[in-house]
Amino acid sequence: MSDRIEGQRLTAASADRLDRLFRLYNSRLVSYLARHLNNPGDLALAEDLAQETWADFARYPSRPIADLDQAFPLVARRGRQAISRHYRRVSNGTCEAPEDFTDVLISRGLPPAATAEDEALAYEDLTPRQAIVFKLKAQGLSDRKIAQRIDRSETAVWKRKHAGARRLRASLALAG
Repeated sequence: MSDRIEGQRLTAASADRLDRLFRLYNSRLVSYLARHLNNPGDLALAEDLAQETWADFARYPSRPIADLDQAFPLVARRGRQAISRHYRRVSNGTCEAPEDFTDVLISRGLPPAATAEDEALAYEDLTPRQAIVFKLKAQGLSDRKIAQRIDRSETAVWKRKHAGARRLRASLALAG
């Protein structure tokens, strides 16, 4: 059985546990990852993978651990999974080469934000079924729960959600 608890949000207790794990093991995790890379000593990559590991813990909290002081094997396993995903991305060619985009971002102006009135008018462009899906999604329901509530398939909910998002983007682009 996986150590993931699917669909669980990070609660205050989980966040406290994650913070404690981070404080206890982050430096140890970075050095562990640096030793296990194909290029040992690549500290920048090890730090990036450690960040990915902690983000993975935040997205998929593990089952409660009785003694956090003895939790490094779990942290190390998640770190090895991050290394594995990294090298899979490298071999697939989907890994981006790091670049410094600071100058590009500074020199480029941000697009004007849509006003609240434009956003409210954009929601009027949704079909009634899309609007229902968006309202339920805004309440934090998953696609599965929405499908059960409106008596449709998850695929239908997904299609309405994405079609509605396209409509909203098009409406906001015309308004802006």
